[in-house]
Amino acid sequence: MGLKVLVAEDNLINQKVAMINLKKLGHDVEIAVNGQMAVDMYKSGSYDVVLMDIQMPILDGLEATVAIRNYEHDNHLDRVKIVAITANALNEDKEKCFDVGMDEYITKPIQTDELKRVLEL
Repeated sequence: MGLKVLVAEDNLINQKVAMINLKKLGHDVEIAVNGQMAVDMYKSGSYDVVLMDIQMPILDGLEATVAIRNYEHDNHLDRVKIVAITANALNEDKEKCFDVGMDEYITKPIQTDELKRVLEL
């Protein structure tokens, strides 16, 4: 059975690539085009995994992750798995992602094997 995956990504090409790859793996996919939309969709939906781009308008991926983690805490919810997706491959960037509560970190362009690995729950 597939996962319900929220992809937070503002780039149309990256959205399409993620959707195609995730659907090929048998997952149900919804797209948020900015960080605020990702937070709103998370609050009104039920997702197994959030793939969170770091650089997005309105709220970036770090801010959106903080908002989701605060919402989970305030509402006594289990943590959703949040995976950072970024073109930034520096250790400092990776540390920032983990510091705000992300669980995994993968770099663009996303490789199918890496995607499979981070989707294992």
